[in-house]
Amino acid sequence: MLNTWVNRIIGDMQLAKRKALILTMVLLACLPGCASSDPVPDRTVRIMCLGDSITAGYTDNPDWDVPFEFGYRSKLYSLLLEAGHNIQFVGESPEPWDGRWEVPDNTPAPDLRPMGQDNHRGYGGAYIEDLSLEIRDYIENDEPDVILLLIGINGIDANSPGHLDTLVERIFVSSPDVSLIVAQITPYTTFNQDLWNYNRHIRDTLVPAYQADGFSIGSVDFYSLFLTDAEDPTSITLSGHSNDINHPTTALYEQMAQSWFVKLEPVLESITVTP
Repeated sequence: MLNTWVNRIIGDMQLAKRKALILTMVLLACLPGCASSDPVPDRTVRIMCLGDSITAGYTDNPDWDVPFEFGYRSKLYSLLLEAGHNIQFVGESPEPWDGRWEVPDNTPAPDLRPMGQDNHRGYGGAYIEDLSLEIRDYIENDEPDVILLLIGINGIDANSPGHLDTLVERIFVSSPDVSLIVAQITPYTTFNQDLWNYNRHIRDTLVPAYQADGFSIGSVDFYSLFLTDAEDPTSITLSGHSNDINHPTTALYEQMAQSWFVKLEPVLESITVTP
């Protein structure tokens, strides 16, 4: 009993130290004497799409009867372009073109590749813990202004909220000024209580805690896009998945893009740069 009590105190102290480290980095970035910042409308904003196969945009591979259209990324890019935003998707995932999970047999339209916008950090089969191990290197290499985080469906269980807490902490330790949008993730074709609890943790605990500490963080709800009854989390439409497991259809990917866009607009408008 004493050991349990002592371990709990040690754990609380370690968490407090991590939070103090993050806040110290933020304060150092805002010390008096720094040059003032003004919005720069034509600045290129670097956006990292971070996650698993859904970020990469897989559908019903290996058959590809549902054509590959870059997942949500193609529609999101079109929406941002039409709204006059100057953005650059960043990241070095080679998927799906490396063939690890089969190469699409169609040429998407529009094709982000010749535009230099098929850049992302979506990795098929990735767990939250996988991203935690790599996130510092990703941020150092890609220098994102904004991160769109969609992760958790692989290996979802009761420990997933804690794993996500670790990932988000490492994001802000690596880049205290980054703007982070965390998705409440899409469902499987059948209801999963751990997945539902994970999304509630994002909405009710994770995001409010970091907002209270002054970080730029928000959330989008993708789970509800798959429901036939918004009040019933078990009412998951069977027509929303291209592979009858976890990958969205093209229509659902486009709805996800719209949700990202609505949340991104005020973030992009608030981003400033020091001359």
